[in-house]
Amino acid sequence: MTLLAIATTLLVAAALGPGTTEPAIAARPTQPPKGVGDAAVRDRATPRPGAAPSTSSDPAPAGPTSKRPEDLTGYRWPMKRSAHITSFFDWRDTGFLAIAGKRFHEGLDLTTGCGGEVWAAHSGTVMAASRRFDPFMGYNDSLDEFYRRLEKAGRMSDLPIVVVIDDGNGYRSAYVHLQDTSVHAGQRVKAGDVIGHEGRTGNASGCHLHYELFRMDGAWMTVAKQRVKDDHYPRLIRERIDPLRVLSLRDKGAAQLPLGLARPKDPPHLPGD
Repeated sequence: MTLLAIATTLLVAAALGPGTTEPAIAARPTQPPKGVGDAAVRDRATPRPGAAPSTSSDPAPAGPTSKRPEDLTGYRWPMKRSAHITSFFDWRDTGFLAIAGKRFHEGLDLTTGCGGEVWAAHSGTVMAASRRFDPFMGYNDSLDEFYRRLEKAGRMSDLPIVVVIDDGNGYRSAYVHLQDTSVHAGQRVKAGDVIGHEGRTGNASGCHLHYELFRMDGAWMTVAKQRVKDDHYPRLIRERIDPLRVLSLRDKGAAQLPLGLARPKDPPHLPGD
């Protein structure tokens, strides 16, 4: 499912089924203070978790200085080899982002079954490990209004549990729909460390991991107009990258491709990319 398609009317308890309780989140503080996040420090490529807001109004650099996705190293698949791919980075009518008005699913969906281990795909620093993760997802503006409306409606539990890790190379990885987390903001992790377990929190029809990779000094992408209008998301977000530009289906630890599901021949991409 799309990462931020969270404006669902179902509570997480209902999504998890009868007899379940609120999923556990790592005991140490994991939520950024209000007003802190990428919008507050958007002049920096990799703000520290919980960093004090910057007052600089300088625009972000015109072009990325980070490596091209195909040149990145140190990445591994975030679930065990028995995982199956259920959705690609691909065009989708209900997608959260859009290119030239055409919406798309901005991540790679994997499943091993509810409770399966989720591993860090790359070494880095945990930025968020909670339901209040959006401030570190690369938006160009504040999410205060978005959160204000959710809190007023008592719907914060509609959000997925997410771990966001700064990979230390100009990119970040997001691990979405987790059942629980085993890391906290500010913690250093290595590729392969367990960071949580597969779940179906947020707008998810079943247990799976939505893995998302984004370039913090990349181009701005457009949030679908309907999501901006209905849910008060900021209009722009940093460039999303097809994880299969970094992870190879030929890797020894690669996830499995079910029969009947083929890799998109023309996945979403920005002009000239």
